[in-house]
Amino acid sequence: MPCIQKIDGISASLSLIGFLVSLYYVQDTDVKMWENNMIFSTSSNLTAAADVLGTVLFETCGSAFTRDESGPYTMHQHGQDWGDNNFTGTSIAVDTGRSYKPWVMLHWILVCSCLFQGARYVAFCEHDDAREDILFQYVPSSGPDFWRWVEYALTSPLQIIIIAGSFYIRETAQLITLAGLQGALVLLGYVIELEIQTICLQKVAAWHGQYQEKSRVTVGIFVAQCRLTFLLLCSYVCHAIIWAILISKFQMQAAAIRDCQNPTHMPDEIIIIIVLECVLFTLFGLVLTIQAVQVSLASHLDAVMVQSSWTNVSGWYSVLSLSAKLVLEWGFIALLTSSDAQNSE
Repeated sequence: MPCIQKIDGISASLSLIGFLVSLYYVQDTDVKMWENNMIFSTSSNLTAAADVLGTVLFETCGSAFTRDESGPYTMHQHGQDWGDNNFTGTSIAVDTGRSYKPWVMLHWILVCSCLFQGARYVAFCEHDDAREDILFQYVPSSGPDFWRWVEYALTSPLQIIIIAGSFYIRETAQLITLAGLQGALVLLGYVIELEIQTICLQKVAAWHGQYQEKSRVTVGIFVAQCRLTFLLLCSYVCHAIIWAILISKFQMQAAAIRDCQNPTHMPDEIIIIIVLECVLFTLFGLVLTIQAVQVSLASHLDAVMVQSSWTNVSGWYSVLSLSAKLVLEWGFIALLTSSDAQNSE
């Protein structure tokens, strides 16, 4: 049995086992979300209450770090003149009644992984054994696999939401933005693979002398490489935005728990989840980048080299996908059991 088929089979089996194990720990938990909104008012009572809250917040969390009333624990208030009235705006979290169920999201991730990876295991075949009369077959060496990226698009945005929610990024607009950006990043990965495939086909054809005009071939490859470079840069920007927000918010939340006279700290499970998931998500892009660089710099390519490249990349994707889901699943369960243990003490 080929290595990639074994990996997909193991991954599908572990996803199924993880789903069954998670059913034991499942709780009907609704994670509440909120909306940050600037509330403007001319009410002196509301302004006074906001001033008192701001003072208490600063004295509790920020007075040990700065003597003047400024810094990360200074409550934001904004003065605004409209007509003859002077308004004071205070940014507050508003409960809009929205929530999500992290366990349902986790189960969706594991079920999708089991189905897609199981399908790849069953439908796997070598390049030489591929047949045109079969509706669905998985040939890793044949090039970009659209359905792999569909799996990632259906699961990775929810992984981002679960990660963000574990340390209280729960503003509705921010969660939707992060999840949507992750989904777009995944689909961008498929477009990048199509560009890599275009360069591969052009170089293989040029190596076998199928093009008469070498200058046109050179220009075509150069244009494809420019498109590939631009798409890679865009993907790195999207990835950097997602994880810069997650990491900065995590650091701010961890600091707030520490600074605001709390007898506890950020759970170690959350730190492990965010560090490992950041590394694994980054490695997805690194695998794609290495393949793009190798194809772009290759002086020549033949069909065997191209097939080998796609096979290696598919193997790495399968390993990384399995690792990312296992870290999230077991980390989430460990976080839950740790919280339950602390609550029972």
